[in-house]
Amino acid sequence: MNYETIAAEILALTGGKENISSAAYCMTRLRLTPKDRGLVDDEAVKKLNGIIGTKSVGTQYQIIIGPDVEYVYKSFCRQAGIEENVRMEERPDEDLLKEKLTLKKAAGRTVDVIGACVTPMLPIITAAGIMKLITALLGPGMLNLLPETSDFMRLLALAGDAGFYFFPIYTAYAGAKRFGANIFMALFLAGILLHPSLIEIASAGEPFYVYGIPMTLTTYSSNFISMLLITWVMSYVEKGINKIIPNSLRALLYPVLLTLIMLPLALCILGPMGAIIGQGIAAGIVALHGLLGPVTIGIVGALWPLLIVTGMHQALIAIALSYMASAGYDNSILVGAFISNYPMIAIAVSFLLKARTAENRGYASSSLLTLAAGGISEPTLFGIILRYKKVIPYMMAGGFAGGLYAGIMKVAVYFVGSGNLLVCLGFAGENAQSLPHGVAACVIAFIVTMVLCMAFGFESSKKR
Repeated sequence: MNYETIAAEILALTGGKENISSAAYCMTRLRLTPKDRGLVDDEAVKKLNGIIGTKSVGTQYQIIIGPDVEYVYKSFCRQAGIEENVRMEERPDEDLLKEKLTLKKAAGRTVDVIGACVTPMLPIITAAGIMKLITALLGPGMLNLLPETSDFMRLLALAGDAGFYFFPIYTAYAGAKRFGANIFMALFLAGILLHPSLIEIASAGEPFYVYGIPMTLTTYSSNFISMLLITWVMSYVEKGINKIIPNSLRALLYPVLLTLIMLPLALCILGPMGAIIGQGIAAGIVALHGLLGPVTIGIVGALWPLLIVTGMHQALIAIALSYMASAGYDNSILVGAFISNYPMIAIAVSFLLKARTAENRGYASSSLLTLAAGGISEPTLFGIILRYKKVIPYMMAGGFAGGLYAGIMKVAVYFVGSGNLLVCLGFAGENAQSLPHGVAACVIAFIVTMVLCMAFGFESSKKR
């Protein structure tokens, strides 16, 4: 990105320096206060190279740039003759809370919130994905250059695992900033969810009660949605507590009351919600497969990446593995799950081909490599798909088309490997036709998604 050029273009399209009362910036946004909002050419600003999107909040006109915003801001201030200020904290948009909520707005806002919380985590996701990719390439499953027991391989493995295992910690930070909750108290709650003693309680399988309320026995490593829900509810609990606690006692009572209130909410309701919903979805899919057959596999292929985001896919995997243990194959859940990798690969390829900035090309390359070679989908899911939500229907269309074909052709999964480009080899087994039809289903899923992405792109009228 040429910071001087982009700053000059933004200044010209927002009415020139005579029209700018003040300028500030936060972690991802350039925040301008124009004197006359009518002089701002919003559509032209959105089309500028390097601009992710725009938003009007009260008197502010916010331009979403990403991590390079500080450099654009400094160039903008020099050209506009405005004194620089220190970076602002990223705050929740209070105006959104006042809007009338509809089902469509709620769905869109949910994806926006997830995307906003994921953005600060992208460096961790990328680094962890590359670490896991290297261990997969060098290990016995691929090039077999180093044993898994070597110190180097163990080091990379633990670094890669840490990137995903501690998702609740990263989500606590991002979610607290997004919802305006206390960051350190959110981190404290995330630490409780990952505490070894809680893991032992869940592993033991014996009943455990929080204030007499039975706790759902589940673990939270790599969990994203549970901590997001906890920070959201916690932001409201904080406001309620602060209204009733006298200022003189706030330092003592606030953290204690917040913890005591949030423990049952987190451990008995919000935390287990992902697992509970996942178990319900699993039961529904089993029943649906008996009624609709091939259509069910198409539905799994369409929804599987979104289930990964929420962590609900774990319950489905458990059921599918039990099928394989008893019958030797699975012809429902894992078929759709395997096929769903190829729409994601298509999105990564399309994003790379359409990228207009070095930053996007770099991220697209690393995401594609970690997914296609290493079978790590999180960089593509969180870094591309959830940031450019317009492609979610394309991904679902490809997954459904491939899954439906596989269901009609009675494709089955006979062994489970890494979810990379070669995951389709899991279709090889007793049924000689399973592999060729399974590969065809994956190709269908890839092509459908690729065509839609290349034809309609990643940008919308509302977000670039």
